[in-house]
Amino acid sequence: MKNILRISNLRAFSTLLAVLLVIPVSWKGLTGFYTWLSPFIMLNSLFALKSFVWLNIVAFLVLLFVLFRKRWFCYHLCPVGWSCDMVSGLNQRKTFTYKRLPDIGKWLAILSLAAAMVGFPLFIIFDPLAIFNGFFTIFSGKSNLVAIISLSGLPLLLVIHLFFPGVWCTKLCPLGGFQLVIADIKTQLNRLFGKKKPESLSSDSGRRYFLMSGIGLLAGVTIPRFLKPSAVPIIRPPAAVEPALFNSLCCRCGNCNKVCPTGIITPHTDPGNILGWMTPEIKFEDGYCLETCNLCSRVCPTGAITLFSVEAKSQLFMGTAEVHLENCLLLNNTECVRCKDSCKFDALEFVAEDSFLYMVPVVDPRKCVGCGACAVICPESCIVINPFQKTNNYKNING
Repeated sequence: MKNILRISNLRAFSTLLAVLLVIPVSWKGLTGFYTWLSPFIMLNSLFALKSFVWLNIVAFLVLLFVLFRKRWFCYHLCPVGWSCDMVSGLNQRKTFTYKRLPDIGKWLAILSLAAAMVGFPLFIIFDPLAIFNGFFTIFSGKSNLVAIISLSGLPLLLVIHLFFPGVWCTKLCPLGGFQLVIADIKTQLNRLFGKKKPESLSSDSGRRYFLMSGIGLLAGVTIPRFLKPSAVPIIRPPAAVEPALFNSLCCRCGNCNKVCPTGIITPHTDPGNILGWMTPEIKFEDGYCLETCNLCSRVCPTGAITLFSVEAKSQLFMGTAEVHLENCLLLNNTECVRCKDSCKFDALEFVAEDSFLYMVPVVDPRKCVGCGACAVICPESCIVINPFQKTNNYKNING
């Protein structure tokens, strides 16, 4: 119990704030803000996409503190570390040091960042803030039992810490491991330039880092060649990057799921697409993608959903509407114009068919972005949204 009482008040407050910002309420652009604090997520994204958004500055500030204070983020802000320490304090047995257990967190960090340089961040999903945020997706009401089990990484870590106190933070966490790598590099620089007496450091640590970086680069180049894409295309949020990169870059934090005002973003749970497991998928059941919303892109910390403006949505193709005319009310002598009235992109027109006896809805693929408004409002459910096919869509636009 004394260990619990010694927990930093700052970190306890930080954990409370992290919980408030991750629960599925209307925080809009601040939803899941703590994922933006992770230098590990930020660098994986920066190396993979070769691009930077202004909120990445937050992680850069954290990185600056880490440069001067070893594992500063772990000791002062990390909500997962605080939670694990609280549970570890319940174990009254002897202190665990895990000296024989290798620094797995370091290797995960180096492998992932090196692979990200060639466009394939390996272990971004193991960032503790992604795990923390992903768990609270369960309470958004958009998860089935399979998703709930898959997103229960935080409770699993707490259970592990009950029996093995401190093991995640000490040896397994890639964000913590990354901070230790920074400390080691700083020590090596002090040794090289002789500014002050460095802390003890294994003489072969530099060679190990070099070797692991090489393995990471090799993995980033070779692994994608063996990964088979899903045979069934998925409807992704607007401005999602190409599928192979999306699956590896998405950290499964669930921010986009929680922030979507119409609830159409859900975790993907198709067992036939393991690579896309728990990534965000669009399902037009109770709503559509609002033409006035860009929240999913504003809360994505990795850039898997590229930041876009509301004005750009007319050029962001998620899918294409397809009308099954056999069920259309117009062919059954019943007047209906709901699909056309609902389309905010003027992608639906009524044209004459069968010697002008009937007017039927026709979709213009050059304008249809696949927002789903027509499919949701159709009283006969005769409109479906097919996933975006880049090649075909470009042919339609140019031809």
